[in-house]
Amino acid sequence: MLVLFAASRLALSMPYLGVIAAVVFLYIPIAFLFIKRQPPVFYGINKRGFGKSIVRALIAVIIIFPVYIAGFYVYMRYVYSLHLSFSIAIFLHQPQALLIVLNMLFMVAIPEEVFYRGYLQSEMRECDKRKVNLFGVKAGVSFLIVNAMFAVGHFIVLPDIGRLAVFFPGLVFSWLREKDDNIVGSIVFHWLADVLSFVLFAMLR
Repeated sequence: MLVLFAASRLALSMPYLGVIAAVVFLYIPIAFLFIKRQPPVFYGINKRGFGKSIVRALIAVIIIFPVYIAGFYVYMRYVYSLHLSFSIAIFLHQPQALLIVLNMLFMVAIPEEVFYRGYLQSEMRECDKRKVNLFGVKAGVSFLIVNAMFAVGHFIVLPDIGRLAVFFPGLVFSWLREKDDNIVGSIVFHWLADVLSFVLFAMLR
């Protein structure tokens, strides 16, 4: 498992191999489903509760995103002396903005959630000897392990200590996956979080 994880992240860190990495993230779980003869629902690939998962993800967006935006503003303002220019026109004028947003869904959010929250989180449940109630979800050490790997993977791609901070939104992704036993909520939240980050960085001046 760790070898596959390392190989996947290495592929992402090399130019022009993002497509290969996305395919690897998708096909590792599919291969294991066939090998273990498990139904897709075992990895949270589940049409049941689809709409409810999306609604829950959007509620999480409403609650969490304003806090993130405020923190981003303070951090950039006082650490880097940068300001946010709050104009959606800046985002719209970014070259290939729509392509980037679609790429974030199909090449980042979906493959990463299938791999991390679908495959890894499901397989690592066996590590959860003890669980705690986390806002209505039984969470164990697998939450920490999966998202530590998620954070380290991002750091390997771009060695910046700030990249390790994705550990924290990763916990939200994990919670959404467990709450409805479905990865669609974590995919939606992950995608919108990436889009928000893109918009905020585009607005920095």
